[in-house]
Amino acid sequence: MFRQIKVNPIRLLCFGLSLLLLACSPKFDWRTIKNESLGYSALFPGKPQQIERTLTYQQKTLKQSLEFVKVDDDVFAVMTTEVPAVLVNQVQQIEDLLRSVLLQQAASPNQAIPPTFNRVKESTARIGPAGQTKQGSQDYFLDLPQNKRVMRIRWLARPMLNGGLYLYQVSVIRSISEPNLNKSVEMYLEQENINTFFDEFRPN
Repeated sequence: MFRQIKVNPIRLLCFGLSLLLLACSPKFDWRTIKNESLGYSALFPGKPQQIERTLTYQQKTLKQSLEFVKVDDDVFAVMTTEVPAVLVNQVQQIEDLLRSVLLQQAASPNQAIPPTFNRVKESTARIGPAGQTKQGSQDYFLDLPQNKRVMRIRWLARPMLNGGLYLYQVSVIRSISEPNLNKSVEMYLEQENINTFFDEFRPN
């Protein structure tokens, strides 16, 4: 003999909503990170990890700090290079060096033609709270077909109190499992979540 089971419709509805929320849980957990020691704030899509390393330039050691978040196979990152006062007048050369290092790292051992930036796009970045000074900048787009990835990079500078400056490299590397020949590199890298990451980065 079967017992009749009474189902509470409110409880059933709550159970269904909880399953729906679990199924649609967002990959992006946006949070504002204020890095006071390096003079910037950034809106990361998760809790960032931090790595410190050094770069040699003209027999001087430049300290670099990398803060990054990985969402699936995409990486959102801010790298800060501390340029001492004695090298401030060479910041453009240091930025060129960073671009060169990126291209060298992007090259495949069997790649006959070295990688190049596909496009440079003019952009602006806010400094401090909304409505304050804007700094002109450029966004660089890099296609990495050998690794099935594309990359967008922006460099910004902020003076330090000791006469040096912070050189920020804001970047997103996006993984492309099945490249679409009809889709430009920019189309992969100008989506809402990526634009948000770039637009909300602010030197303080």
